Amino acid sequence: MAISASEAHYIIESCLTDLRIDGRSKCEHRPYTITNRSTHTKTSQAANAPAFILSNGSSRIHLPGSTTDVVCSVKADLVHPSPSKPNQGILELNVDLSLCGGGGTLEASAGGGGAQKRRRQQREEESQITSLLQRLILPHAVNHESLVVWPGKYVWRLSIDVMVLRCDGCVLDASSIAIREALQNTKLPKVQAVMEKGNDDANNGGSASKNDLLVDGDHHKAVSPCGAEDCPLVITVSVLSSPPSATDAVTSTTGSKRYKSIAIIDARTEEEACASTRVCVTVDTNGMVCGVHTLGGGGAGMEEEGEQGGAGGSSMPISMLGEVVTTASMAAKNLYTKLDRDRQVVKDVSSTDNDCGYGYLLKNHF
Repeated sequence: MAISASEAHYIIESCLTDLRIDGRSKCEHRPYTITNRSTHTKTSQAANAPAFILSNGSSRIHLPGSTTDVVCSVKADLVHPSPSKPNQGILELNVDLSLCGGGGTLEASAGGGGAQKRRRQQREEESQITSLLQRLILPHAVNHESLVVWPGKYVWRLSIDVMVLRCDGCVLDASSIAIREALQNTKLPKVQAVMEKGNDDANNGGSASKNDLLVDGDHHKAVSPCGAEDCPLVITVSVLSSPPSATDAVTSTTGSKRYKSIAIIDARTEEEACASTRVCVTVDTNGMVCGVHTLGGGGAGMEEEGEQGGAGGSSMPISMLGEVVTTASMAAKNLYTKLDRDRQVVKDVSSTDNDCGYGYLLKNHF
């Protein structure tokens, strides 16, 4: 996203005073609205809504004003396991940016160019987001061993499709919330392995047997994947730095002027364009860090050379590392608390309706 030096200066100075351009503090999330297959929640409130059903589980996360809109669908299939991991289920993930137009969602968009260049940029960005989510989320999303139906023969394959309809910054964060909610609302039918005797074989005079799977169609017996409640979230911490002014004091150790830096979460596109670097931290429900990845920033307003390097660099002061980890941990804790509180409200609302079978859900959906 192209942004002028004056705009960058205003945004950075606003963040340094802990009053961002939309009125939030540095560690405050935007008021996301989460819709799942039966109800929707918004800032700890729940209400009956038309069910949003896609495959075995789904979710949608969006912001007021249609600035961010992410849809996630989970489809379950019974397949043969991977030869290298016969006792583990399979998780696949795909990200689609076609409706979003691509560009400006993960890395700063270069702007301009023809349709072919934009499509190429979109494919590259889809591949990058998919790769990051696969490394940061999928290894900890569910208990892979619990997806085994018949050891060595049949396992559940969960195909997770994320479609980004609109995005106003922090696409990884919004996608991780959508994936977590979709997995927790995924219902896997009860499956039992059976062995049946076949008809007598006329050629050898013996009896043949065949292995089969019996799928229970009762929705009330369907369960969510084990471990989905512990699916981690991605918290992207954006580091914004203001170049030193002529009146700033010189440090005694280096003899140079120090940059003023601040770490913020859930940055908007304009704030991402001003960030010197962005650190994606995966945090689980126990507050443990599961993965870390560094993204380049837009670097607007960083034209001067100094401790931070040149414009568009991906760097930050070493002193900011502790603040980045602390900010990510606090933000994840607050977000988990809000999501759990919303889910409890949804549970209380849903418990008043006894008819929750497939027919009821489809009726509400259409």
